[in-house]
Amino acid sequence: MNNLKFLDNKKMFKTIKLISVFTLVMSISHTVLASDVAGKTILAKGKVEAYDQASKEKRKLKRRSEIFSVDNITTGDKSKAQFSMSDGGLITLKENTEILISNYKYNPEAGEASATLEVVNGGLRSISGLIKKSGGDYQVKTPVGSIGIRGTHFAVEVVGEETFFAVYSGNIDVRLNDQSILSLGSTEDFTFASVNAQGQIKRMTQAPAIISLGFSDVSSEDAADEGSDTDTNQSPQDSIADSGVSPLSNDALDNDSNPAESNVYTESEWQGINGLPIEELIAERTGTLAYNNVIQSTINSSVGQVNDFAMSMTIDFDNAAIPEGTLSFSDSQGEWFAAYSGLINVDQLDLGINFASHGNNKADGIIFAAFANGLDEIIGGFNLKEINNPSVNADGSFNIRP
Repeated sequence: MNNLKFLDNKKMFKTIKLISVFTLVMSISHTVLASDVAGKTILAKGKVEAYDQASKEKRKLKRRSEIFSVDNITTGDKSKAQFSMSDGGLITLKENTEILISNYKYNPEAGEASATLEVVNGGLRSISGLIKKSGGDYQVKTPVGSIGIRGTHFAVEVVGEETFFAVYSGNIDVRLNDQSILSLGSTEDFTFASVNAQGQIKRMTQAPAIISLGFSDVSSEDAADEGSDTDTNQSPQDSIADSGVSPLSNDALDNDSNPAESNVYTESEWQGINGLPIEELIAERTGTLAYNNVIQSTINSSVGQVNDFAMSMTIDFDNAAIPEGTLSFSDSQGEWFAAYSGLINVDQLDLGINFASHGNNKADGIIFAAFANGLDEIIGGFNLKEINNPSVNADGSFNIRP
């Protein structure tokens, strides 16, 4: 009788244990399902961590690590991170940065397209994806106000009681804490500004140094400790870059032409010289390098023959940035000039024109480029036009080397 009672108790204990395990699994599953996947890590060098505000768990981020809508993400000294978001957008963080992802949803079938980020400290650069392009609400909160996005490429840097803003493509509207609006961008008079804790605005004609410096250097030991690497989507330009054909068309570099591809970065790797993935070549390169030798160009102007084409582009490999670049040439009505900057987005360079002119007339346009022959060359193209007289325009392609 006692043996039977012992067996019954043992069976009951196993049943309770199974129920507890099942409950735990269901609880974990519910937590995972309740947190929307906001994106994944494509670069994590140095100390990059995420703190889940729901579960109170901290985890180390590395290549391919998922990030969620409940994550508080931080980077340490000599660290940087880059994330491919669920809508195909790109977010890059410099060292000593803290951001909060309180909402990031992109599910067209469910009618969900919204994002809310907060920059607590440090620097963030963003190239917006399909949430904004589909008309969704995309906001970035800062200590001095909330950024409403009307464009694609911008940066924000919080340093002490001052917040810096830069727009490289498109426009942003910052609703300041006093409810006034600060508008910056290509259709505004200024593309750079800073705002202090008292709400005082300082507009600038050039990028503030704190943003221009980009990301801090990362030692090889830090990178080795993280075991990090970059990840990339399969670019529509792969066959062009592999063959070395120039020029590139704007459509070939525009992910809008294929929203399905830009929605999620795949695990495929763009191949550079000697069969190495291009991201490995970029990760191994250090310092800055000026590409300013034009080896091929085809330039056209609506007002006739052009001459004296010159182009330079400074690549900062430590900071995954293009801090400065210029192109110029002349036609019968004067000199075309454009100054630009941007970011390295692995297989292509995300560039924005900061200033352009034709003679005494203000101009605007786009410039696009990518590495070719490993990192030995940069190929790309551009389109420029006078703002007040768009019929006066110019375009072309180029191939430049250091």
